[in-house]
Amino acid sequence: MTIQGFTRFRKFQLGKQTALSSNVPATRILPWRGSISVEPARELPDVDLGSLDPIMASFNGPKEITKPNAGKAAYNDMPYFWAGLLKGGVTPTGGGSAKTWTFQAASLTADAYEYFLGEWGDDVSSDVIIATGGIIDSGEIGFDDSLGAFDLSADMVFANAALGTNGFTGGLTIDASPNWLYGADTEVFIDTAAGSIGTTKLTDDVHSQNTAINGNNDRKRFANGSNTRFQLAGYGRGAREGTITIVRAKTTASVAERQTLDDEPVPTRYIEIRTTSPEIITGSTPFSQSQRYAAELLTATDGEIGGNSTIEFTYRIKYDATLGYAYRVVVDCETTAL
Repeated sequence: MTIQGFTRFRKFQLGKQTALSSNVPATRILPWRGSISVEPARELPDVDLGSLDPIMASFNGPKEITKPNAGKAAYNDMPYFWAGLLKGGVTPTGGGSAKTWTFQAASLTADAYEYFLGEWGDDVSSDVIIATGGIIDSGEIGFDDSLGAFDLSADMVFANAALGTNGFTGGLTIDASPNWLYGADTEVFIDTAAGSIGTTKLTDDVHSQNTAINGNNDRKRFANGSNTRFQLAGYGRGAREGTITIVRAKTTASVAERQTLDDEPVPTRYIEIRTTSPEIITGSTPFSQSQRYAAELLTATDGEIGGNSTIEFTYRIKYDATLGYAYRVVVDCETTAL
């Protein structure tokens, strides 16, 4: 008898939902690692039982369905990441095979969510977990000092899940030759005026960079009868927290930036992390991603790489009225729709 349940057969398939609880087939396999966890918050009654051990059955509480994801960042997967994390309802532009996705998150109003169905399991077709109403609650993306492919994490939360459903949506294959985002293809710009964002490049300066965003999304539940029970009814946008970490060599520019740490008033920085692949999508349009943020310096910490000193700068992302946003990400890739 063949042993079942091979970890190498695990996969995660995603499909865009039209509503929080809509049932849709998966449309894409994402190269991310992490399992779906269903936690019914089962509790014992806090009562006198006349026994050292539990006698009464426990009861279920608010169901928590989560999936941590970790992997490398590929251009054609980035619209899924940013739609789940920042803003739903985005339609790409471009008439040919090169599509431009623009995710400019609202600060003074609340953007719509993009909801995803997730299928996760292995070779045991009767043990696939189907989760619905998924969003990315928090995520990180960045590169280390090897300047290799970007690391990515995406912590998802779902509204509901079905356990032991019968198999995956068929016919999907993973992208065998993804176009990765590389630190080696990345430029970092820091400017002091909104109108100049993306013009002052840090040259022979940046060792590594990371962007971390926590949506702090509120889970909403309503007493609507046993047809919905403990599943989430929806999400509410919370107080979004974002940081940008840049590890820099000791240069004239980085030392001058450290000296602004105690300035009053706190100066605003306009930061762009621009990654441009040498791979062309079509014509003269390459795969690319631009992250633009308004931010303020929080900390400047000494470090080292090899035998050289570094300064690790951490910025807090903030809304800027002159710039008109706090978060704006533009991705050029081949993905035509979610």
